[in-house]
Amino acid sequence: MSEPILAEDSTFSTIALSLNAVLEQLDKEHAKHHDYLVALLLVFLAECGFNILSDTSKWERNTRLVNIPTTWKSQGTSVYEIYLTLYNIDCSKSKLIVIAFRDKLVLNMLSCAREKKIYSMIVQTLKYVNPYTKNVYFRYMNLKELSHRFKDTLVMPLRTEILLASNLMGPSLECLPIELLLKIKNMLSPIDIGFLSLCSQKLKDKLSY
Repeated sequence: MSEPILAEDSTFSTIALSLNAVLEQLDKEHAKHHDYLVALLLVFLAECGFNILSDTSKWERNTRLVNIPTTWKSQGTSVYEIYLTLYNIDCSKSKLIVIAFRDKLVLNMLSCAREKKIYSMIVQTLKYVNPYTKNVYFRYMNLKELSHRFKDTLVMPLRTEILLASNLMGPSLECLPIELLLKIKNMLSPIDIGFLSLCSQKLKDKLSY
């Protein structure tokens, strides 16, 4: 079996290089189950093109390799604060704030783009992290579910917002140039155009040309 590329494709017999590299940075004696989950989220962010800013940041040929910031967690409050940027977009600085509450994590991604939105979700850590094993291959569970939920709810909306603010194309209808949107509009019925306009204010504005 070939080595998995994405963290979500890791199995009980082989794990992605990027995930293994992050786990090697954790203090095995003192790392908590929340630490393991936040470390996994950093890998998911890197897979979507985000660069984790840290005091040990260095250029990597494989941009999915993540360096965990030494100050990523407040020891007194167990609040994680991680700064990130989208690769090759200098003005895209954003922040991931994770608040631990019992066996749950409250995830907040703060955009520093022009609209300054906050995207949030709650994750039950023990659904995805096994705190009773020291075997790296049995550390995580339900990886695909968490990966898709985190990326769909927080990461991709933030990525789309940053690309829109930077006037760059991205993997969303909102990021398509107006010329392409108008070509799509010409192939749709008036009812379909109405439905598409309901998806977001940005699409509604572009389709009104």
